[in-house]
Amino acid sequence: MDIATQAEFDEILSQHNNVQYVDAIFTDLCGYVRGKRFPVLEANKIFSEGVLLPFSAFYLDVLGGVTNTLNLGWTDGDPDGVLVPVKDSIKPVPWDERFLQVLITMRKEQENWGVIKDPSDVDPRNILKKVMTHFDNLGLKPVVAFELEFYLLDKNRDEYGKPVPAGGANKTHVYGIPDLDLFGQLFDDINKNCKIQDIPATTASSEFAAGQYEINLKHTDNLLKAADDAAMLRRIIKETSERHGYEATFMAKPFLEETGNGMHLHLSVYDENGKNIFATSSRYGNKKLKSAIAGFQSTFYDSFPIFIPNRNGYRRIQTKNFVPVNTSWSWNRRDVSLRIPAGSDDAKRIEHRVASADANPYLVLACLLAGLHNGLTNELKPKNQVDFDNTEGADKEADINMPKNMDQALLRFKSSELLKKYLGKEYLDLYTAAKQGEADFIESSFVPREEYDLYL
Repeated sequence: MDIATQAEFDEILSQHNNVQYVDAIFTDLCGYVRGKRFPVLEANKIFSEGVLLPFSAFYLDVLGGVTNTLNLGWTDGDPDGVLVPVKDSIKPVPWDERFLQVLITMRKEQENWGVIKDPSDVDPRNILKKVMTHFDNLGLKPVVAFELEFYLLDKNRDEYGKPVPAGGANKTHVYGIPDLDLFGQLFDDINKNCKIQDIPATTASSEFAAGQYEINLKHTDNLLKAADDAAMLRRIIKETSERHGYEATFMAKPFLEETGNGMHLHLSVYDENGKNIFATSSRYGNKKLKSAIAGFQSTFYDSFPIFIPNRNGYRRIQTKNFVPVNTSWSWNRRDVSLRIPAGSDDAKRIEHRVASADANPYLVLACLLAGLHNGLTNELKPKNQVDFDNTEGADKEADINMPKNMDQALLRFKSSELLKKYLGKEYLDLYTAAKQGEADFIESSFVPREEYDLYL
């Protein structure tokens, strides 16, 4: 494990004179950034002893509670694990010069917990590392780029408590430059803050609804950092927007009548000579690209609780809306789930368009790599190709086998033999328990306002 050292911390600290605190942070199962704050004079222990945090911190529900159906975090005494700092992750916090931050991750070596065979596997980052090892002896390097969609909202809700787009964003101008100019200073600051934290943000664009935007990350073969950057990009966008008087949300479907927020991943694979194994002049790809698509299809529905991690996300899955409703694939079409973008032969890649923008980037990438490995090593053949010149639409009908809600998705996920092979049965059980407990708690904890209108 690449662990940040005291010397690395001292070097960064010497460059920032006003630091008073160090935030040691990680990303939990739900994709939330959590952690501990240390006064700078006590921060040395992060690098000498590690950080003690309960294992349960990694499988909290969306409200921050311990509601999993296995009762972990309660009946097991809620034990601590040891987290260690990640090398090259010590960064200044751009919106407050008093802070540094460092990513922390569960140390591989932990005391025997008795619940999960390898306790470090509660950390989604370690699940990604586990899946990455399947490529160690193949001589292949997956390369990935994340794209994240989000809405900018006013901090004040409407009279019904519902969100409204940020002031001034009242029309839909997809790819409209004036829409970016409307919040120009905010996007300038997001870009500056990304540079400060070494997050390779590139293109920004306005999307298909008022107040909706997308920011892309540069492609890389450093898969752990790619997921780190996706998690930290969401944090930067939310924190920077807050300081400009707005609220940024990655919620999958904040408005029923508008497009949802997706997390799109572009993926290619390079060999030991630095050549893209998907490179071809054929629109629909070569044999290896097609095997990769077939691999993505093999884990497609099984991975839905990872790709779409809450019940709101299933509202995004609608026909004729450029979102996944089947396992279709094609060249240069946005109505398919697996898209081969137009571009040069050497840049041939696959865009995976399934995940919600609020999904956990480590787990999403882990599931993609599982499918990729399965497809390439077994030379699978894809189904459901849609021709480029098809004018009937690839998303006009939803596949009857596609999970329609979280309950259906969790049943398929937990029983997936393929995902057990890559993520581990214990993690599938833990994730299912966390999400089922979350759903049960939410269902029983409040009465939606709409129910009064319907049943009172």
